[in-house]
Amino acid sequence: MTINDDRGATLPRAQDIDSAYPLSTGQYPPQAAAPGKLAEQTISDMLGWKWREGDTKGFVAALTGSFELNEVQGRTEAKWTPRGYAIQADLGAVTGGQASLAARARSAAKDSLALLDSLRPLRTDADPENAEGFRALVRHDLEQIRQELESPLIRVARVDQLFLLLLGNGGLAVGAGDRTQGHLGQLRDEFGLVSGKVNTIEEERIQTSFITLTDWVVSLFRGWQDARDKIDPFSQPAGGQPFFGPAVVALSRLLSATASQVDEVVAMLRSVFVQEEDLEVLRVPDPQGGTMSLGGLLRWIREFATFEGGKLIESAGKEGVGTSFLQIAVRLQRIVANLPRQSTGGPNGDVPGNFRASLPPGFFSSRVQRAIDELDDHLQEVVRIAEPIGRDGPPPSSDPNPPAPPTPQLTPPPGRTPAVPSVAELREGHGAGESQTPPEAEEPPKPRTTRKRPGQ
Repeated sequence: MTINDDRGATLPRAQDIDSAYPLSTGQYPPQAAAPGKLAEQTISDMLGWKWREGDTKGFVAALTGSFELNEVQGRTEAKWTPRGYAIQADLGAVTGGQASLAARARSAAKDSLALLDSLRPLRTDADPENAEGFRALVRHDLEQIRQELESPLIRVARVDQLFLLLLGNGGLAVGAGDRTQGHLGQLRDEFGLVSGKVNTIEEERIQTSFITLTDWVVSLFRGWQDARDKIDPFSQPAGGQPFFGPAVVALSRLLSATASQVDEVVAMLRSVFVQEEDLEVLRVPDPQGGTMSLGGLLRWIREFATFEGGKLIESAGKEGVGTSFLQIAVRLQRIVANLPRQSTGGPNGDVPGNFRASLPPGFFSSRVQRAIDELDDHLQEVVRIAEPIGRDGPPPSSDPNPPAPPTPQLTPPPGRTPAVPSVAELREGHGAGESQTPPEAEEPPKPRTTRKRPGQ
């Protein structure tokens, strides 16, 4: 099985509800959360961060990202920014082309909003409510574009939609204010910001402000079009290398989801009466030879997803991702992909060597197999995102035996024959004198400069 194979393709259909076992809803076994666990869960929900013991740096980063401090009348007020996802906030950042776009968006939004607020209708019959409504739409689009470009992991479709709302279908074709579409075009029409409505210098200044506003937005859109294919680490072109900061944020989210999926696998195993003590004695195969306990495998994956993977990225950067991180992720994915499963067309009996004699029937239930398949999918995605990070240049060739480079052939300059006979000539009995050229055909020897050794 390769890294691109789908482990779930051979699983039974999803309508198998494992009627022999209780429904898998809630935690297993159900018990009240301890005060410490409840506090950890509350902090994680509040900060959008996966709790890790002793991780003060990650806690401070998550705290800083979740609360905005402002000075108001001599006192400090904290504003909470809710997060809808759990991410390790100490990894990754907005860098590369996205950081450049974010800086341009901040500047463009600040200046554009100032120009937007200075606009006033040139039409005498303009509806004030409609005018303010279109002004609010343009302001909303600009602010949302700025926020999206500043987010750790950008949503490409969201930015595309915002520019479509702001500029319409014209996109790069628009330039002059009179040909603008979208919300900007509706604002122009409602305000009457066209050449036919301009009568004074002051009115032309207002129209110029709108044209400047449009040019800034179009310039930002052109920059987005140029960098669009290189920003999202989840959809990199073939042979491309993503920016390191956003790619690490993507890996951070995937690692967090992988750790949660390990808990899901353990919960499903409990629901089919496989307890934690059983996990330490149940053996599963290693594709590279030997076996290991199922509990040891799940602990390894969870430790890698919550601690080891982040440490490798933080300490060694791209080199750590391209070597140690990727090797561990590939090894774990292959072990999970080769976990025993129920065969739909072959024998399912307890045959020596297929681990069915040592694994309980609940392991082969649909709910457990589906949970393992999701864990395999998460690990495949971790490998897919991590592979291009440490790669320099185009991807390696798929040919396992590439042709060797040609051996350079040393040929004498034209008009000269080597004075020293070859090995083949010596074996055939030819002397050195037979291979020499006549004296008149030889070039005069060049003077040699004797290089003195140090100390002479």
